[in-house]
Amino acid sequence: MPKRKQQDDDEVEEELEEELEEELEEDQEMPTSINPYHVLDIPVDASQSDIKSAYRKAALKSHPDKVPEEHKESAHKEFQQVAFAYAILSDERRRKRYDTTGSTEESLDIEDDDFNWADFFRAQFKDVVTDEKIESFANEYRGSEEEKLAVLEAYTKCKGAMRKVYEYVMLSDMSVDEERFREIIDDAIESGEVEDFPKYSGESEKARKARIAKAKREKEQEAAEAVELQEEIVKKNKKPKDSSGDMRGLGDLASLIKQRQQGRAETFFDKLEAKYTAQEKGGKKGKGKAASAVAPDEPPEEAFAAMRKRADAVGGARKKSKTRK
Repeated sequence: MPKRKQQDDDEVEEELEEELEEELEEDQEMPTSINPYHVLDIPVDASQSDIKSAYRKAALKSHPDKVPEEHKESAHKEFQQVAFAYAILSDERRRKRYDTTGSTEESLDIEDDDFNWADFFRAQFKDVVTDEKIESFANEYRGSEEEKLAVLEAYTKCKGAMRKVYEYVMLSDMSVDEERFREIIDDAIESGEVEDFPKYSGESEKARKARIAKAKREKEQEAAEAVELQEEIVKKNKKPKDSSGDMRGLGDLASLIKQRQQGRAETFFDKLEAKYTAQEKGGKKGKGKAASAVAPDEPPEEAFAAMRKRADAVGGARKKSKTRK
């Protein structure tokens, strides 16, 4: 059974790779007219560390899967530019050639350099969202001026509807960020930086508490579902347990999901459940909502929040379980 399961996973991964390659071949052209320094918003004397940091932030923000369907095309082009800028500036020879010629196209024409734009873009597209990058970015982003501006922009865009604000601010969690975000907004209202919208100032304490309580319940429910799915996946994989083995199945499936990165599924764990439900029914392709939840992937902004929150939640739930034992 484990051997058959591995074969199934390999076939799924191969199919996803082929589909992604077809999409790349159809849609990818090198955006050679860009100024890579302008795209990454860095000075010409930026260090490699600065370049990597700027790329990471720009890539996470411009990834096509964090935007509504109608904006995906423009976001896709922007992400291409970000990835291409990084391809030039992250390599010393390409960067030196660009600094000398001012041409990104000539920067790729280096002897003994077998750079392949499609391969590079594919790797960057799939590798933007990882646990390590989420953690690193979260540490830099929370409490930063950038987050503050994002909160105020979302507040203005949503006309003070706090429930919607959290849908626009990366890594935000209503159950823990409410007081901090309100302090940012209150200060901005007092200074005249933003308008005092009735939906914000008119929200009653009762309504506010109910909103936060609902967010906490949903978070707890997600944690419980995550634990159940984790146990189910471990059971199905029938792999030997070690310190990290019980999460192997989840990690393998997550890596497959991240390869697609299409952003039309409802949640990360909905897709996991849909996939395994489909397998239990004989691997037949389903129809309608359940089927559509298997192939697509989560938008990066949702991935940041969902993956991080659920990973924390799963860890907490597992610790509690061990304590009870």
